[in-house]
Amino acid sequence: MGFMLPIPTDSGARLAAILPSVLESLALGNGQSSETDGPPPATAGAPALPAARSAVVIAVDGLGWANFRARRGHARTLNAMEKQRIETVAPSTTAAALTALTTGRLPGVHGLIGYRIRHPERGLVTTLSEWDGIGDPAQWQRATPLFARALDIGVNAYAIGRPQHRESGLTASILAGATYVGGATIEDRFAAAARLVRGTDPVLAYLYVDELDRAGHHSGWESDAWTKRLEQFDAALGSFLAALPPGIGVVLTADHGMVDVPEHRRLLMDQMPGLLDGVEMVGGEPRMRSLYLQDPRQAAAVAARWEAVEGGRAWIATRDEAVSSGWFGPVDPVVAQRLGDVIVAARGAVAYYQSTDDEQALAMVGQHGSFTDDERGIPLAVAGAFAGGGFIARVQAAR
Repeated sequence: MGFMLPIPTDSGARLAAILPSVLESLALGNGQSSETDGPPPATAGAPALPAARSAVVIAVDGLGWANFRARRGHARTLNAMEKQRIETVAPSTTAAALTALTTGRLPGVHGLIGYRIRHPERGLVTTLSEWDGIGDPAQWQRATPLFARALDIGVNAYAIGRPQHRESGLTASILAGATYVGGATIEDRFAAAARLVRGTDPVLAYLYVDELDRAGHHSGWESDAWTKRLEQFDAALGSFLAALPPGIGVVLTADHGMVDVPEHRRLLMDQMPGLLDGVEMVGGEPRMRSLYLQDPRQAAAVAARWEAVEGGRAWIATRDEAVSSGWFGPVDPVVAQRLGDVIVAARGAVAYYQSTDDEQALAMVGQHGSFTDDERGIPLAVAGAFAGGGFIARVQAAR
């Protein structure tokens, strides 16, 4: 293609390394070994965390590094923590990133390689919600969550999130091995984590916060609504850390950042002459589209046509080019078939839609999915027993 394709720094390997590193810490802190199966390949050689008796892993949906830095005056607790920018996976989207976090595997291996991807029998399905009739979930999300390793070393594993997420297909697939604890608000979830780490048994708690992501999609990350959610989260985090017992390690990260896309830059592909000629299905999400062709042999021609029109504001690649560029880490052949024959990743503040998309999607302000720094950059922060041990400095040195 005419514009050089992006090459990810590490394809999200540092995100995938977090939970294995936490398990190593808990093994050391409880006199056990977690090396029964060895670390996932994506995490080998990751910096070691200090030993801890229990740990809390906080995943804040939609809290990008650039978004946080621009509003750090509203997040004094997080701003005071030891922290470093790392990069999330590609696509920079929730299911792909959270699955990498909880399994230690990259999207090309775990298989949830986008928002809407092709299932061999069901056609396009949404990885966050459309799990009914999926068949064997282990063949769809192909990596094993790591929470069972906590149980192997005598540590009780919990996942803390919204009550309505308890029974979802994604929860069953990526949080298996953890006991689910519901908390309706951010404060409820931190209160649940506080109760768990004060118990008599060692604990691994995964705490998920999605309020910032929701506010960003609806109103934009530059909105007052997003800032208020950041303030709410930071206050709850501050109260939790202030009362944290000794021996408890805390890691905080995110799944992706966000860019705000104004209405006039939400482009309708089906009203742009020739761009969808030969395209059978459009998957992915507005900032990283997968184009599934009627004739896959035409991938290079379709990519060239897109490059001529949209090359100034998008990276255009055939599937083979994207895979060989390392966008998704190592890609299993089964997983590769879930990608479009042509992939369109937004470079500018644009998003690609069809006029038939639902009104809620067309109205979305804050978006993500592509390779820009604001979408890929996420925080890695530590507190409690994990602070002061040089972990963040070693992560920075490994860049």
